[in-house]
Amino acid sequence: MKSFIRELVGGAVLLIVAALVGIAFNAVRPGGIPLIMAGAPVATTAHGDTAQSGAADTSAAAVQLAEGAVSVDQVKAALDDGSAIIIDARSTTEYEAGHIPGAINIPHDRIPEFIETLNAEVPMDANVIIYCRGPECDFSDLLATELKVMGYQTVSVFTGGWEHWTAASHPTEVGPR
Repeated sequence: MKSFIRELVGGAVLLIVAALVGIAFNAVRPGGIPLIMAGAPVATTAHGDTAQSGAADTSAAAVQLAEGAVSVDQVKAALDDGSAIIIDARSTTEYEAGHIPGAINIPHDRIPEFIETLNAEVPMDANVIIYCRGPECDFSDLLATELKVMGYQTVSVFTGGWEHWTAASHPTEVGPR
């Protein structure tokens, strides 16, 4: 039994030494793999409870934006001047019932099925704005994080989403793209 414990301790020590040597080698070699990934998921405003506060207030003063978030006015300006590609992260059914004109439908939970559309229509260096249902919906946050992981550089989230877009009486489209 003593030899088994001695072998087990020896194996654990060997494993620890090997891990430390590997970490040290990685730290000093050029182009080493970072132990902690740089960057952070796209963060937007905290999704508040609008059910308690009544109707959504879409005024510029009411919309508090965090880094990576855009307002309804910024989305409208980007749509008007063509400076961004707008992605709808809702389901295909919701998208076809109504969406921002020219928006591309990439459901947040079906990226593999829509990867060809994404690759064909959204260049990696494009200014991308993603939206979903409204302030309570986090589909846009999830999709934005996935796109950042895939290598897209300029990804923003329209936290007001479809709810604030329609409340502002901006143009809409129905049906498939």
